[in-house]
Amino acid sequence: MTAHVTEPAEALDEMRENGAEPSAACVGIFWFVMRGGRPELASCKTPWEEAEDYGDFKTEPMAHYEFWPTLQRRLKMIGEYEDWPRGRVVYNVRDDRFTVYIDRQLAGAPFKAHLLAHFALPADKTTFAFDAHYSGAKFKVKGRP
Repeated sequence: MTAHVTEPAEALDEMRENGAEPSAACVGIFWFVMRGGRPELASCKTPWEEAEDYGDFKTEPMAHYEFWPTLQRRLKMIGEYEDWPRGRVVYNVRDDRFTVYIDRQLAGAPFKAHLLAHFALPADKTTFAFDAHYSGAKFKVKGRP
């Protein structure tokens, strides 16, 4: 498992360095945070084939609350892990589909496109869904990622 606190282009470079194909679809956890006046994606991700089994799903074993202190230190972020819009990407082995659970703030096409690219997800096998668990972020993200 490799943790990433990156933007999409950097993630591709890190995946190549670690021997994974840059096109390997990943599962993981993520946030969009405001940095430099624009939304920036931060994530912890794993190629889905190497991810943890959870029933019919493959999932990133790292939890948001576990990874937040690392992210907070690296990016000098304020607030708690649930204060920024966040989500999780999982893979359903039985259905051969990815689901991206997102905060409603992230429902716009630019955020979805950014997530598809960052996690190398096939658009035709990916569903976006809202989940109460990833709702209610205190901080807002504005602009295009």
